[in-house]
Amino acid sequence: MDEFSPVGGDDGMRPPDEWAELLARSVAHLAAQLTVGQIRLRALGSVLHERGEIDAETVAARVRAIAAADGGAILRENLGEPLAQVIDSDALERDLVAYLTEAGAN
Repeated sequence: MDEFSPVGGDDGMRPPDEWAELLARSVAHLAAQLTVGQIRLRALGSVLHERGEIDAETVAARVRAIAAADGGAILRENLGEPLAQVIDSDALERDLVAYLTEAGAN
């Protein structure tokens, strides 16, 4: 491996330690966003469930529809450009959509 890894910057190159730091910050930021979203959704779901205002089958159907229509775009937006450049986002999209439309919809 060369002294530098290709990942942006003025000349298209970054030292390996900068790349590692960028990746770590990106992953940490995504984890924080995911955590905030999960906490808010769990709170919303709990309140709606306690009030008897949600239909689990309708929610599951909507999850499947959104996953199939927009799952890939949402995934790539959440990954951000640096991570999207280094992972197989097409394979991850297929796995994510399959999970949400098959076993994970409920």
